[in-house]
Amino acid sequence: MGAPDYPTVTGENVATKQPIAYLKTTVGILLGNEDSALTGYGPPYQNDDSAAQHLGPIAPATWFGATRPIDPAQDLVLAPLARVAQINPAYTQPLAEFQAAAPAQQQKWLAAYDKALGAATVSGDSVQLPAGDYGPVEAMMNGMLGLGRAGLLEGALAAEGNDFAPFSFDYTKQLSYFAVAPPYFDTAAHLVQQGNPQWGIVHETGNYPGAWWLDGYQVWYEIPAIADADNADLLVVTIMLGFFALLMLLPVIPGLNRLPHGLKVYRVIWRDWYRDHAAEVAQRRV
Repeated sequence: MGAPDYPTVTGENVATKQPIAYLKTTVGILLGNEDSALTGYGPPYQNDDSAAQHLGPIAPATWFGATRPIDPAQDLVLAPLARVAQINPAYTQPLAEFQAAAPAQQQKWLAAYDKALGAATVSGDSVQLPAGDYGPVEAMMNGMLGLGRAGLLEGALAAEGNDFAPFSFDYTKQLSYFAVAPPYFDTAAHLVQQGNPQWGIVHETGNYPGAWWLDGYQVWYEIPAIADADNADLLVVTIMLGFFALLMLLPVIPGLNRLPHGLKVYRVIWRDWYRDHAAEVAQRRV
């Protein structure tokens, strides 16, 4: 049997069923919150090397820099909103006003809107906010909400910076939009897909292991000293690289290359041959 076919969580689902969560995520990206999509991630999306995992001075993620540069605010919100403005001119002026404002003023509007979402209510298709000075942010967020409800958010994100339009081979932006927001996080918690030590990367969306061939990696995450480390992934990759290097060099390492002769595992693997040729093997030993 295959894996359970759990319905995909899309921007349309979130915008329709949890509009306040959708808006909270969107304004959080503009605010640059640490728990928003890709903020502070580092290479290959940003040049902030401080976020890269490292072993002492060795930080492989920084060797090639930001090979897939992404500015969360610009690429995930402002650029898609500009596409909305091309279709609906009503959003042209709010977007222009926001972009022309000083950064301090932008942050003031965004912070006021973000705070107001805590007291917001949903009435029909609209989100009702308490009175406040949100500048052009409220209109902008309504535009993003409309984009999500129309099922066009993922398409707008895929189109930005895609050299192979209309085909997209990079889903980073789409997946990162709600990666740490309640919609995706709650779904992952429901499916026990949070990467917890019990299952980690080998858990299927049901009760059984999925990618069992990754157990060699997963087992290291069961060790608290590794699982709790900030550079856990790099530690595990380094351990596995060392393990594979040992396997490759085993035939030329003195002492270790004699293990097969001592363990005689080959006789178990080829037991049928040794059974059928027992007389021949005994004659050779004489």
